[in-house]
Amino acid sequence: MPIIFQQTPSSQLQIAVWHISEPLSFFEQQVLSERTIEHPQVRARHLAARHLLLQLRPTFSLSDLVVAESGKPLVADGSFHFSLSHCSNHAAAIVSTDGPVGIDLEQPGDRIFRIRHKFLSDEDQACVQAAAGLPQLQEGTAASQWLTRCWSAKESIYKWHGSSGIDFREQIRLQKIDSLKKTLYFLFTPTGQSVAVAYDVVQEMELTWVCPFS
Repeated sequence: MPIIFQQTPSSQLQIAVWHISEPLSFFEQQVLSERTIEHPQVRARHLAARHLLLQLRPTFSLSDLVVAESGKPLVADGSFHFSLSHCSNHAAAIVSTDGPVGIDLEQPGDRIFRIRHKFLSDEDQACVQAAAGLPQLQEGTAASQWLTRCWSAKESIYKWHGSSGIDFREQIRLQKIDSLKKTLYFLFTPTGQSVAVAYDVVQEMELTWVCPFS
């Protein structure tokens, strides 16, 4: 199946989501990867994300990728920045010529209620409740969506920053939610930066991304 979601906020920025309905063999024919992944479904997601990257940058060669010490893949000549994500039968990609980016795709579920305290402070949770108009964050579809959205947003910031060892609860602090603009605002304490994370819902999945110079 082709791209099911695409945005081009500027001439320097592209965002897209691919619904994986093709067999693994399709992606193996389209994408060369030196990484060994035994599980067929996981391998299909990995290759689908890279296939999507090539759809956004048709002249790019995956042989020009390098891996930073943190494990983050980078373009060797620095001509553009990108981030990839995959979840369930979807893959997401963001490409920018303006600066570092991050993207994440997550499927809401009840597990998020059991782990919310690990990535959201009490202040974060109070901010979510107030912005979403929720009486509590312990059950329900709306609460699951908002908690997953916050988790995904912090994952996007983690990818944008590109270094390991970040404490999601203490170092990525939710400051404000603007539902009209579909944007969450965070303070990234390691650098003191204010970071804006855009969000959308694609086939009931939470998609978030950090734009350059947010």
